[in-house]
Order: sequence, then C-alpha cells, then structure tokens
Amino acid sequence: MSLPPAETPDAASTRARILDVAERLFAEHGYNGVSLRTITATAGVNMAAVHYYFRTKEGLLRAIFEARAGRMNEERRALLQACCPADPAARPNVRAVLEAFIGPGMRLGQTEQGAWFNRLSAICSVEPDPAVKNIVFGVHDDVARLFVDLLARACPHLSREELYVRLQCIYGSMMYIRADNGRVARLMPDVKAAPVSEEGVAQTLSRMLDFMAAGLEAPASR
Repeated sequence: MSLPPAETPDAASTRARILDVAERLFAEHGYNGVSLRTITATAGVNMAAVHYYFRTKEGLLRAIFEARAGRMNEERRALLQACCPADPAARPNVRAVLEAFIGPGMRLGQTEQGAWFNRLSAICSVEPDPAVKNIVFGVHDDVARLFVDLLARACPHLSREELYVRLQCIYGSMMYIRADNGRVARLMPDVKAAPVSEEGVAQTLSRMLDFMAAGLEAPASR
C-alpha cells in the first residue's frame, strides 16, 4: 500500500514543485488560463497530490501568495516602522516610506522565482474573479495599511481624496514595472532597459522613487 503524500520522504519537495510550477504557469497564462490538469501534468504529479496539499485551485493560489509574500511583507513592515519618527507630530520622509514599501518587491525580482511572483502579483491584482483579488489583496492588507497611514502623515497637504488618486498612480506604476509586459520597450526600442541585477534594480528603484516622491510632494490640486 502506498503511503499518503504527507508521509513520503519527498513530500516537501513534491509540494514545493507543485507550487513552483503553478506559480510559473499562472504568471504566464493567468489564473483562469491554467487548469489543475495542466499543473499536475507539468509538475509530474497526480491530481490526488494537489487535492491533498491544497484541496482546490484557489487553495493552491493562496498557498503561493502566503509562501512568497510572507518574508517580503516582514521586511516591508520592519522598514516602514523604522520610518516612523519618534515625535508623533513629526512628518515621516516621503521617499523613505516609498522605498520601505516598494523596495522589497523590486529586489525580489532579481531572482527568477521572484520575477515570476512579481508578474503573478501584477496579473492577479487585475483579475476579475473576486476570490483571486481577495487572496492577492489579503496577504498584503496589513502592511499596506501601514504604508498608507505613513504616507498620509508624510503628506498633510493632501486631502484624503487627493491622496487616493496619487496612490492609484503609485500602485499603477508598481504593478506595471513588476509585471514587465514590454509595452514601453515596444514604444522606445532605442532604450536599453536596466539589467535584472542588484545594480540594475537599484537604479530603476531610485528613478521610480524620485518620480513618485515628487508626485506626492507636489502641491494639492485646486
């Protein structure tokens, strides 16, 4: 009699392989563009293993985000908390708050696996399926609320409505760069994109932060 998946010696590697394959396929084709049968065939496992570890396709997506986003959000929280001035009345530095939240995700993209997750995050954030959005948004909500609270303190010249619009621009930029769909490269083929390396990511991040900080610090619209 064969042992259940959790009791086999390579259970951990089997679970990890399913996660890796599903992450890549979802990032390439979208959540609704990939079936569990495609995932199991590519991973070289049977359907029973997927059901045992994750129960459903939605459970598999949730496990990917919980596994990949956890460490990144821990780094974000620590960096954001370091941006909080000792004086409650003092304003946090806008650029530092942006870097604390955006930097960890950008640096994650230096690895192949991190790049797949970044692309998956961007794609799933615009997925029409509310269950998918709930998973993507849910794993980030706590630290993202801290980010927004700090930006509100850093930008007292902005009304909540004005901050809302500028945050939409910030999130749009984050999603586009992390997804890396090649649209701007098609429009500006003469420009060589920064390499996916520590130096290249740092350069891109610095330019992003300059742009975003200037946008947030600009006077409120009349």
